[in-house]
Amino acid sequence: MPATSETLWDAIVGQINGLELDGLTTANIRQQPVPLNPADNQLTAGAIVSPVTETEGTNGTNRSRDIGYGFQITLLKVSNGALTKTAQQTLLPWRAAIRQHFHHQSPLAAHGCYLCTVEHAPVVLPDAWKHHIDASALTIRCWVLEQGN
Repeated sequence: MPATSETLWDAIVGQINGLELDGLTTANIRQQPVPLNPADNQLTAGAIVSPVTETEGTNGTNRSRDIGYGFQITLLKVSNGALTKTAQQTLLPWRAAIRQHFHHQSPLAAHGCYLCTVEHAPVVLPDAWKHHIDASALTIRCWVLEQGN
């Protein structure tokens, strides 16, 4: 049986794909250990889903503990270099739809996640923009009650 983090990672990608966001498909949603967009296999538009450090919650007991498995969603597309309001017109709707789907919801209950929360990261990643990529990030945290020893 795969580790909880791997199961949740796959489930998050499936949920994002299921949102049927315009321009975001199975073909351009990548699961990678780090959110890099290498030049030899560059996404021109899409999402990179990467695990981040787990967090221990405060609602555990002496027999169980809350563990928050985190996954960074990095949304990106090739930049036109514009510093205008319309520069993020693709990424912002994707970001809003993903946040609304996961934040304080439990779409992954079948995978043991009783609650998802969204931790906001920069709406625009300046270092990516310097490399002609519009990028935005947020972290989805899946809360799981694990049995203690």
